[in-house]
Amino acid sequence: MLESVTRIVAVGSVDGICTAATLLRLTGRQDEVGLEFCQAFTVDKVDPTKWLHGRKVAFVDLAVNNRDPSMTRDFVSRLRAAGHELVAVIDEHSREDWLGVLGTFEGLEVEPQSQAQGTYGSSGAVLKAAVGAQADPRSLELLDAADAADRMDFTTRLGGMVNQAVKSAIQDDSRRVYLACYLATGVTGPDVTIAGWINEYQEILANHDYILAGMVDMGDGIVRILVTGYKVDVTTLMSRLYKGGARIVAMEGEAFVPAKKAKEVLVAFGTSDKSLDLMAIVRGAGVLPLGGFAQKVNVALEDEIDARNAIRAALRG
Repeated sequence: MLESVTRIVAVGSVDGICTAATLLRLTGRQDEVGLEFCQAFTVDKVDPTKWLHGRKVAFVDLAVNNRDPSMTRDFVSRLRAAGHELVAVIDEHSREDWLGVLGTFEGLEVEPQSQAQGTYGSSGAVLKAAVGAQADPRSLELLDAADAADRMDFTTRLGGMVNQAVKSAIQDDSRRVYLACYLATGVTGPDVTIAGWINEYQEILANHDYILAGMVDMGDGIVRILVTGYKVDVTTLMSRLYKGGARIVAMEGEAFVPAKKAKEVLVAFGTSDKSLDLMAIVRGAGVLPLGGFAQKVNVALEDEIDARNAIRAALRG
């Protein structure tokens, strides 16, 4: 199974990287398989006409763009028009969404599944269920690391290495390609290049300690931090704050503002409480959001107090 795959398009999560590495091992022809990383909302940037002709393509951890399914549908159409064949969709996000795009799963060696059903929590779990006894111990370790990572557990040997190596340059997909190809070889432990990336991440973690030392408790479970001038891993930093008891984190720092097509210093309010819609709360207070979503909203510095007062009122009920 999957020996025919000659092109992999994967999402650059730790789950996606480890699962792509496993797939490279399963093909038995790692040097002949093309690999690239993208996101569900960036498949419009992937150009199948630049691939070698007649590729057998596998998607890994790639969901349908639920905000614009036509983007995913167009990508599949362009892929086929360029003379390639989709042979596997190793994804756990929504089987139903993929059926809506593809129309049928006929001809797929691995079919997409649905995370909501509780059986498949990651693309690693999907591939593990599909290959079964075909997977060797190293492949199983990679797939278990992938599955753990999708639950934000980076304590596994391989998942932890990938997570730290990627986080210090999160936009650099060349690192992801390097890591997947390296892991596919079966080598244990990081090489000099990967070790250097991990050291860079350790510096970021040290920055977190400085930032947390300067944290201001604003009351009602609201804390404020200043990250301007520091390189940070926002996911890890926020996790530390939430685990420490913060309900709302107000983070002052530089961020891209879509409407202005430029970066500026602003305040991002974040929460891990899924019952809170911060975007709706600040809008209800007459504050114009500068981007974000329900659990994270960016506002201008001059609007911080009004936004914080509205959020405080919502917390108090």
